[in-house]
Amino acid sequence: MKKLIIFILLIAGGYFAYEYLIKEKTILEIKADKSITTQHSMDIDAPALAPAKFASVQGTVKNVSDKTVTNILLKYKLNAKPVEARIDQLEPGETKNFSTQSLRLTHVEVTFFLEEMSYE
Repeated sequence: MKKLIIFILLIAGGYFAYEYLIKEKTILEIKADKSITTQHSMDIDAPALAPAKFASVQGTVKNVSDKTVTNILLKYKLNAKPVEARIDQLEPGETKNFSTQSLRLTHVEVTFFLEEMSYE
């Protein structure tokens, strides 16, 4: 019984040491999604063409730390092509919207992922 209690205390101590001493603190909280827009041809004399579709990554960034974060750069891969968004400064607890540049889509499937995030 004594060994079981010591084992449980060691497990609990290891967990708290990891959680409060070793684990890196989260600084930015990012929520993003793809945005798809369609542009139709407006010329009456032009032949009927399929509408052009464009996609971008849009979302919010929240500073969850207690320090000001500057020069935030979010690099995404949108359909295997690089796009990026920049934010100059975020105060502690502040949330800002971001949007990347648009890319013309060649097919309907749209995939994206955060490739790199940097800040000072």
